[in-house]
Amino acid sequence: MHPPSDPDRALLNAIAQGDTHALEALYVQHGLRLLHYLVGQLGDPALAEEVLQDVMLAIWQQARRFRGESRVTTWMLAIARHHAISARRRQKAPPGILPDHAVSSAPPPLDTLIRRDECEAVREALHSLPDDQRETLELVFYHGLSGPEAARVLGVAHGTVKSRLHRAKASLQKLLSIEEKNDA
Repeated sequence: MHPPSDPDRALLNAIAQGDTHALEALYVQHGLRLLHYLVGQLGDPALAEEVLQDVMLAIWQQARRFRGESRVTTWMLAIARHHAISARRRQKAPPGILPDHAVSSAPPPLDTLIRRDECEAVREALHSLPDDQRETLELVFYHGLSGPEAARVLGVAHGTVKSRLHRAKASLQKLLSIEEKNDA
């Protein structure tokens, strides 16, 4: 059963009935979020835009098959992940790092460059994590998915998500504390 408070469910139902305006509305609401996820997975904004078009087409084609066992956004991220994996296999390119705005949506203060250095250190630390840990962190913290939702997108058990998050946070803490000591 789908969550009753999922406002995207009505849009998906309309898409399933062939409503192109509903697809447009879904794209307006979630296209940028999906694009950011794809850029993080692919590391190439142009490729991510191409893959996003494939994702939107898949949403259009598969809307009738949505079973409502998750939020629509979780389902869309799972489709995006599948397409990103396929694109990476075709490109044989390593996954990218999170875009600048994923670490901080606020512009750096004009009076200091410290914030930029900190953001760069976080991006570098994220990039150095194993792909499974980095992707799990992105889904939970950047895309706001719950543990069970991230597990559904990744196709793993909820416990696996918990352990990946634990390992990723410990690794980040270690990497960032080493970076801090090197700067001192």
